[in-house]
Amino acid sequence: MDILKRCSGSTFCSYAKRFEKGFCSVLYVYGALPQSLSGITLGRSLCTAIDDKVNHHHQKKALQRNVEQSKIVHHPQRNISYSLPSVAELDAAGKETSPTIPEYIVKRLKNLQIDIITSILEHSQISSQQISSKTTVTNFSKNLQEMAKYYFDQGGKLFRPTITLLMSDACSQITKPNYTGDDLIDLNQYRIAMVSEMIHTASLVHDDVIDESGTRRGAPTVNARWGNRQAVLVGDFILARATKVLCSIGEPPVISTMAEIVEDLVQGELMQLTLPPELEPVQRFQHYMTKTFYKTASLFANSCKSVAMLAGCDEKVQKDAFEYGRHLGLAFQLVDDMLDYVATSEVLGKPAASDLKLGLATCPVLYAAHDYPELNQLINRRFKNDGDVEKALKIVIGSRGLEKTKELAKEHCYAAASLYPHYIVQCEYCRFLTFIFKIISFHGYCTIYESL
Repeated sequence: MDILKRCSGSTFCSYAKRFEKGFCSVLYVYGALPQSLSGITLGRSLCTAIDDKVNHHHQKKALQRNVEQSKIVHHPQRNISYSLPSVAELDAAGKETSPTIPEYIVKRLKNLQIDIITSILEHSQISSQQISSKTTVTNFSKNLQEMAKYYFDQGGKLFRPTITLLMSDACSQITKPNYTGDDLIDLNQYRIAMVSEMIHTASLVHDDVIDESGTRRGAPTVNARWGNRQAVLVGDFILARATKVLCSIGEPPVISTMAEIVEDLVQGELMQLTLPPELEPVQRFQHYMTKTFYKTASLFANSCKSVAMLAGCDEKVQKDAFEYGRHLGLAFQLVDDMLDYVATSEVLGKPAASDLKLGLATCPVLYAAHDYPELNQLINRRFKNDGDVEKALKIVIGSRGLEKTKELAKEHCYAAASLYPHYIVQCEYCRFLTFIFKIISFHGYCTIYESL
């Protein structure tokens, strides 16, 4: 279940409980969890324990941290440069602001999955037409709807709609200076948040079919319960309902922007399935990063751009919103790739080292191959031979691949954080957008999950 909604203990799997506490712990550490939720989700004793552990963590990091020079990240296709603040500057900014998610956004997130399920359960216009004397579209539709809401009933982190709503708040502060609170986010921006989660969930259903996955979030996948054929239809059905929500916005440029996400998802999946074995290491890394944008970052980027468009922001702000989402999405996926090597199956909700078992060479592997060229042969044959997965795992763990992946994720976080300094002055809650990189970084390499 998501971090902002409670459910019956009988339906709450052990993984969800651990992940909920873990994610809430991250929010609590940086003061981003509202007081009204911290006691409920964590408990007073755990909050105290986290405080002690994090204080120790910061003391240790303070001894290691040196003042870093500002970094420049270049976008290879758009020829855009970003001047990045140093680690010390961002750390200082984070300690000063310690923003919390606005209560009205918390309220929106509480209702979001309910509204998504409601949109899935709506009857179609032809639902009353009979196909035969024994079978009706209604009966068929009900079965499909029950399967479609399966993942939504389990809940999720709701990270994508959270970012979308926060971006809505930030952009609306520019165009609606006299508005405050919930009035800043209009219905269409909220619908974009809904659509972002629906597209994401549909992609999970399809990914599980392609990867032949048996578990997700600690529970059987849709394809494990109902078979691959029905799972494909379930993913398509969720996308269809997402399209209906999207079309209700009535803004063709926004609809076109959000449609890019689905196209990119397909392109990214094809790139992942058809990696040419003859690529040189540099080309292979570029292929990986492009694939990562299509499969993960595009959803963040285009959702952020869409709510900026709906807020009436100019093209410069729309472009910044897109780039913020792009950098954040890339960082998010890089951390996820790293967790595949350092987190347990229980924490991940799926088998550890699953990428290697699927034949996928992610960022830690590609970095490790730079120092251990023998990995290239394993990468080219997608770790198919006996012992390939174990050998690759051992090399990656013993290399600097994980450390370099973490640093690259941090660079993208810094790039995202640097895009909105001029909005911070106008919007108190916009600071969370520059603060969110701490949550991603902390989620990626702090040991707090292991203590829960």
